[in-house]
Amino acid sequence: MVYINLLPIKAIREHAKAVQQLTIFALCFVIVLAALGIVGFYQASTVAGLENDIKVLTAEKQKYEKILAQVKKLENDKKVIENKIAVIKQLQKTSALTVHILDEIANLTPTKRIWLTSLSQAGMSLNISGTALDNQTIAGYMDVLKTSPYIADVNLNSSSMQNYAGRNLKAFNISCAISIPAAAEPETTAQTQPQ
Repeated sequence: MVYINLLPIKAIREHAKAVQQLTIFALCFVIVLAALGIVGFYQASTVAGLENDIKVLTAEKQKYEKILAQVKKLENDKKVIENKIAVIKQLQKTSALTVHILDEIANLTPTKRIWLTSLSQAGMSLNISGTALDNQTIAGYMDVLKTSPYIADVNLNSSSMQNYAGRNLKAFNISCAISIPAAAEPETTAQTQPQ
């Protein structure tokens, strides 16, 4: 007896093959979705960790900005104090120099032949005005002033006849440059250094 198979085996196989392919495709799709989910979760946790790090670094930066602001303020204060110290040292140096110059003028001025009427110092220049008995006394006084280590460039600005108490005297004006002797510089700096 002959059996005839009326079932569509070819169609069933194709259908089974299609179901198998769909199952494989669905399984691959699920695996890809799971992999994407795992990668997304990992990236989300990495982003959260980085955001947390950013918050920590921002807080630390703000803390350091306060410290940097204090450092800048201290640097500015240091510059101001250094400028004040430099001014004080310069004042000490010039005040000591002025004392030396006054001492030199007092020691070099002949008291019986010259009478000083004014003495002015502006920076490193000195102006001496006074009255003398004659021109030779003025010339001798200028020569004596040139011997001082604190006085240089002695010049006679003016000389005129002046009647004083019935006597003809010579009024004069001398300009000088102030110089700091090399031996006096270490002495003044040694005096200005803190003990």
